[in-house]
Amino acid sequence: MQAQRDFLKDEIWMLSFGGAFQRNTIYNAGVGEKEREIFREGLQSYIVDEILPAYKKQVGDQNHKAYIISIIDYTRSFSKLLSNGELNVGTVQKILNLSLKYYWCLGWLPEPPHFPIDSRIQKCIPNKYRKSWTRINNLDEYQAIIDCARGLLRDGESLASWELANFRRN
Repeated sequence: MQAQRDFLKDEIWMLSFGGAFQRNTIYNAGVGEKEREIFREGLQSYIVDEILPAYKKQVGDQNHKAYIISIIDYTRSFSKLLSNGELNVGTVQKILNLSLKYYWCLGWLPEPPHFPIDSRIQKCIPNKYRKSWTRINNLDEYQAIIDCARGLLRDGESLASWELANFRRN
Protein backbone atom coordinates (compact mmCIF):
# COMPACT_ATOMS: atom_id res chain seq x y z
CA MET A 1 0.00 0.00 0.00
CA GLN A 2 2.85 2.44 0.78
CA ALA A 3 4.47 1.66 -2.56
CA GLN A 4 1.20 2.58 -4.31
CA ARG A 5 0.95 5.83 -2.36
CA ASP A 6 4.59 6.71 -3.13
CA PHE A 7 3.97 5.96 -6.80
CA LEU A 8 0.94 8.27 -6.85
CA LYS A 9 2.87 11.02 -5.02
CA ASP A 10 5.59 10.88 -7.66
CA GLU A 11 3.02 10.93 -10.48
CA ILE A 12 1.23 13.89 -8.88
CA TRP A 13 4.54 15.70 -8.60
CA MET A 14 5.32 15.09 -12.28
CA LEU A 15 1.89 16.38 -13.31
CA SER A 16 2.11 19.41 -11.01
CA PHE A 17 5.69 20.21 -11.96
CA GLY A 18 4.97 19.77 -15.66
CA GLY A 19 1.86 21.93 -15.42
CA ALA A 20 3.75 24.71 -13.67
CA PHE A 21 6.84 24.64 -15.88
CA GLN A 22 5.16 24.28 -19.27
CA ARG A 23 5.16 27.39 -21.43
CA ASN A 24 7.41 28.99 -18.86
CA THR A 25 11.03 30.10 -19.12
CA ILE A 26 12.41 28.86 -15.81
CA TYR A 27 16.11 28.23 -16.24
CA ASN A 28 18.98 30.43 -17.32
CA ALA A 29 20.69 29.49 -20.57
CA GLY A 30 23.38 26.87 -20.14
CA VAL A 31 21.93 25.24 -17.01
CA GLY A 32 22.67 21.53 -17.28
CA GLU A 33 20.33 18.64 -16.70
CA LYS A 34 22.12 17.58 -13.48
CA GLU A 35 21.58 21.05 -11.98
CA ARG A 36 17.94 21.01 -13.06
CA GLU A 37 17.49 17.58 -11.48
CA ILE A 38 18.96 18.75 -8.17
CA PHE A 39 16.61 21.75 -8.21
CA ARG A 40 13.54 19.65 -9.07
CA GLU A 41 14.31 17.08 -6.37
CA GLY A 42 14.92 19.77 -3.77
CA LEU A 43 11.74 21.63 -4.68
CA GLN A 44 9.74 18.42 -4.60
CA SER A 45 11.07 17.52 -1.18
CA TYR A 46 10.39 21.01 0.16
CA ILE A 47 6.81 21.13 -1.11
CA VAL A 48 5.81 17.50 -0.46
CA ASP A 49 7.58 17.06 2.88
CA GLU A 50 7.46 20.57 4.37
CA ILE A 51 4.49 22.42 2.88
CA LEU A 52 1.78 19.89 2.04
CA PRO A 53 1.59 18.37 5.56
CA ALA A 54 0.43 21.78 6.85
CA TYR A 55 -2.71 21.34 4.74
CA LYS A 56 -3.87 18.34 6.80
CA LYS A 57 -5.75 21.04 8.70
CA GLN A 58 -7.82 23.62 6.86
CA VAL A 59 -5.59 26.47 5.68
CA GLY A 60 -7.00 29.96 5.11
CA ASP A 61 -6.09 32.61 2.54
CA GLN A 62 -3.34 34.31 4.52
CA ASN A 63 -1.52 31.12 5.46
CA HIS A 64 -1.88 29.79 1.93
CA LYS A 65 -0.28 32.94 0.53
CA ALA A 66 2.45 32.69 3.18
CA TYR A 67 3.24 29.17 1.91
CA ILE A 68 3.48 30.51 -1.65
CA ILE A 69 6.00 33.10 -0.43
CA SER A 70 7.86 30.42 1.53
CA ILE A 71 8.29 28.35 -1.64
CA ILE A 72 9.50 31.41 -3.55
CA ASP A 73 12.00 32.08 -0.77
CA TYR A 74 13.19 28.47 -1.00
CA THR A 75 13.80 28.81 -4.75
CA ARG A 76 16.10 31.78 -4.17
CA SER A 77 18.74 29.33 -2.97
CA PHE A 78 18.88 28.24 -6.64
CA SER A 79 19.04 31.79 -8.00
CA LYS A 80 21.99 31.07 -10.31
CA LEU A 81 19.90 28.46 -12.14
CA LEU A 82 16.65 30.40 -12.41
CA SER A 83 15.95 33.00 -15.07
CA ASN A 84 14.59 35.52 -12.57
CA GLY A 85 16.65 34.35 -9.61
CA GLU A 86 13.51 32.74 -8.17
CA LEU A 87 10.19 31.30 -9.26
CA ASN A 88 7.42 33.88 -9.50
CA VAL A 89 4.03 33.82 -7.78
CA GLY A 90 2.28 32.46 -10.88
CA THR A 91 4.57 29.48 -11.21
CA VAL A 92 4.57 28.69 -7.49
CA GLN A 93 0.80 29.01 -7.10
CA LYS A 94 0.35 26.66 -10.03
CA ILE A 95 2.63 23.93 -8.68
CA LEU A 96 1.25 24.22 -5.12
CA ASN A 97 -2.41 24.55 -6.09
CA LEU A 98 -2.19 21.68 -8.60
CA SER A 99 -0.60 19.44 -5.97
CA LEU A 100 -3.29 20.38 -3.45
CA LYS A 101 -6.04 19.76 -6.01
CA TYR A 102 -4.75 16.25 -6.76
CA TYR A 103 -4.30 15.41 -3.07
CA TRP A 104 -7.81 16.68 -2.32
CA CYS A 105 -9.37 14.72 -5.17
CA LEU A 106 -7.68 11.57 -3.85
CA GLY A 107 -9.00 12.26 -0.33
CA TRP A 108 -5.50 12.73 1.09
CA LEU A 109 -6.05 16.34 2.19
CA PRO A 110 -9.02 18.57 2.97
CA GLU A 111 -10.34 20.90 0.31
CA PRO A 112 -7.72 23.50 -0.63
CA PRO A 113 -8.41 27.21 -0.10
CA HIS A 114 -7.71 28.22 -3.73
CA PHE A 115 -7.34 26.63 -7.15
CA PRO A 116 -4.64 26.45 -9.83
CA ILE A 117 -4.82 29.62 -11.88
CA ASP A 118 -4.15 28.91 -15.53
CA SER A 119 -5.42 30.11 -18.89
CA ARG A 120 -8.09 27.42 -19.04
CA ILE A 121 -9.89 28.42 -15.83
CA GLN A 122 -9.41 32.12 -16.49
CA LYS A 123 -11.75 31.78 -19.47
CA CYS A 124 -14.47 31.61 -16.82
CA ILE A 125 -13.73 35.06 -15.40
CA PRO A 126 -14.17 38.50 -16.99
CA ASN A 127 -11.38 39.60 -19.35
CA LYS A 128 -10.34 42.58 -17.24
CA TYR A 129 -9.23 40.23 -14.42
CA ARG A 130 -7.30 37.81 -16.60
CA LYS A 131 -3.52 37.73 -16.54
CA SER A 132 -1.16 35.15 -17.94
CA TRP A 133 -0.40 32.89 -14.98
CA THR A 134 3.26 32.77 -16.00
CA ARG A 135 3.40 36.55 -15.47
CA ILE A 136 1.74 36.79 -12.07
CA ASN A 137 4.57 38.40 -10.14
CA ASN A 138 2.98 39.41 -6.86
CA LEU A 139 0.30 38.34 -4.43
CA ASP A 140 -1.96 41.29 -5.28
CA GLU A 141 -2.28 40.10 -8.89
CA TYR A 142 -2.90 36.56 -7.67
CA GLN A 143 -5.46 37.68 -5.09
CA ALA A 144 -7.35 39.79 -7.65
CA ILE A 145 -8.02 36.66 -9.73
CA ILE A 146 -9.03 34.68 -6.64
CA ASP A 147 -11.36 37.49 -5.52
CA CYS A 148 -12.92 37.71 -8.97
CA ALA A 149 -13.63 33.96 -8.94
CA ARG A 150 -14.98 34.23 -5.40
CA GLY A 151 -17.54 36.70 -6.74
CA LEU A 152 -18.78 34.06 -9.20
CA LEU A 153 -19.49 31.41 -6.57
CA ARG A 154 -23.01 30.19 -5.89
CA ASP A 155 -24.25 30.04 -2.30
CA GLY A 156 -22.16 27.59 -0.33
CA GLU A 157 -19.83 26.82 -3.23
CA SER A 158 -16.08 26.83 -2.55
CA LEU A 159 -13.34 28.08 -4.84
CA ALA A 160 -11.89 24.59 -5.27
CA SER A 161 -15.28 23.09 -6.14
CA TRP A 162 -16.04 25.94 -8.54
CA GLU A 163 -12.74 25.44 -10.34
CA LEU A 164 -13.17 21.68 -10.54
CA ALA A 165 -16.62 22.02 -12.10
CA ASN A 166 -15.61 24.76 -14.53
CA PHE A 167 -12.28 23.20 -15.48
CA ARG A 168 -14.04 20.00 -16.52
CA ARG A 169 -16.57 21.88 -18.63
CA ASN A 170 -13.81 23.52 -20.63
